[in-house]
Amino acid sequence: MPTVTVDQAKLVLNSFAAIFQNNLVSKDLVTWRKFDGEMNDRNGLTVVEQVSPDYTTTFTTNAVNDLSAGTQDTTFGSEQYKLTQVIGSSMGWSDFVKIRDIGNARESQALRKAALRLATDIDAYIIGFAAKASNNWVGNTNGTNAVSAFSDMASAVTRLKKEGVEDEVRAVLAYDDWQALGNTIVTNAPLNEMAEGTYRSGFAGNVAGIPTIFTQQLQPLTVGTRVASGTTLTNQPTSPAVTYASVAISGAPGQYKTSTINLDGQTGSVTLKDGEVFTIAGIYAYDSRAKKQLEHLQQFRVIGDYTASTGAFSNVRIFPAIITSGVYQTVVNTNAGGTFDNLAVTHIGAAGTATMPRFLANKDAVVVNTADLIMPATGTASRKALTKVPLSVRMWQDSVFATGEHRIRFDEALEANVAADGRTRVCRLNGA
Repeated sequence: MPTVTVDQAKLVLNSFAAIFQNNLVSKDLVTWRKFDGEMNDRNGLTVVEQVSPDYTTTFTTNAVNDLSAGTQDTTFGSEQYKLTQVIGSSMGWSDFVKIRDIGNARESQALRKAALRLATDIDAYIIGFAAKASNNWVGNTNGTNAVSAFSDMASAVTRLKKEGVEDEVRAVLAYDDWQALGNTIVTNAPLNEMAEGTYRSGFAGNVAGIPTIFTQQLQPLTVGTRVASGTTLTNQPTSPAVTYASVAISGAPGQYKTSTINLDGQTGSVTLKDGEVFTIAGIYAYDSRAKKQLEHLQQFRVIGDYTASTGAFSNVRIFPAIITSGVYQTVVNTNAGGTFDNLAVTHIGAAGTATMPRFLANKDAVVVNTADLIMPATGTASRKALTKVPLSVRMWQDSVFATGEHRIRFDEALEANVAADGRTRVCRLNGA
């Protein structure tokens, strides 16, 4: 077996890391955050991020506001982030030993393919996570139509602005949208140049002034077997409304400012799937900054998977929580008497449909948490910190004494998590 020198191993790792990060499109889509400690492959990490309190402003005439009943409560919230996932790739020893100088590294198809596949699959994972994070979803209720007009894109931008997202957003669309949009696309480079070269293109153009990437990495969301409309009803003789204080502390990653609701009207053991979106008749979205009802029904995202018992769903967790008053108000109930019971529910996507949402997102909506993987006790290993994102690649060379098998693997610890209120900083969209 050819000997692999330390310099040769370093060359392979550096080359792999360079190819990987230069082809990682999602590095510009989300926020990356690295934990200080090392992650053991068998033991994940969990951190809690504090959410600052907010307060109501009062206006009075000829006198200060009467605080006899006390001042406003200071309520801190929190969201949890977890890191339990290790993503890796591997290659054959014979391909490894052939790489003995920088020229070999550049020409190695095995090294390039392994790094490209890792970047492609991580992009698909992060893009898929971001696409399902939001409660807002505009466009046709079938959840499948291509984005084909300026107004399709503009409706998503408008929704995000109404949610208070003032910072830059970026769009992730499918190639079908590129074809349908035609001359609406403005590119910063000729189209033939966008597809050339070693590196996969990132946000190379814009639509409606929004930096846009067209990709095949969008993942389908197959909704549950529930009937989409005219069937589901709320089952809430008592109001499902909650206070912010009761939902401010996240019980698990992604559960900040979520609450539960009961639904019925379906038949048999139909299902609801994580990431689905629905509306409730007469329950409108509320702008807590402008202190006014918005013109669209509040959209609720399902958190987790559920199976009905004789057509009824119990304790379905949703975002946002139903809060009817205060600085964190999320909804306005326009139904007679303020009832939440026996109201019609409309789901996006027909029963069992594989929807294909595109999306706009602010970079702060999703946080990809990373950590250095612990160095193994056997074999030979080294780590390389990337320069464009706070992520390290660990290369591990090992041999099996009994069989003489020689193995090379590359691993990274990373996991996508939604930021507190990050769900409102993403909007899914489809064509009208």
